[in-house]
Amino acid sequence: MLTPGYEVVAVVGDGESAVEAAETQQPDILLLDISLPFLSGIAVARKVKKTYPEMRIVFVTAHAERAYLREAFRAGANGYVVKRALVAELAPSLDAALHGQTYRSPSVAS
Repeated sequence: MLTPGYEVVAVVGDGESAVEAAETQQPDILLLDISLPFLSGIAVARKVKKTYPEMRIVFVTAHAERAYLREAFRAGANGYVVKRALVAELAPSLDAALHGQTYRSPSVAS
């Protein structure tokens, strides 16, 4: 789903592995789900932002409730995309994050 110009450097299945991958790979953007085993995406974002405050974080999640959106941005998110809109919104969310802007899926931002 990523357009040319993006390189995937790691794919992991749980929060602890996401923290490790962020530390070893130091990607420009970290894509996270809120619901991850062992350590939630929110907790991952908080940990990563403490060490790498410049790392961009975009949440890609099924959670469309505003409470999750607020917590994600409090944890340091640059973007929040609901999975049902992933095809249309992933590239714009990544572009916004890379340019220092924030992105919120319109379905939860209103």
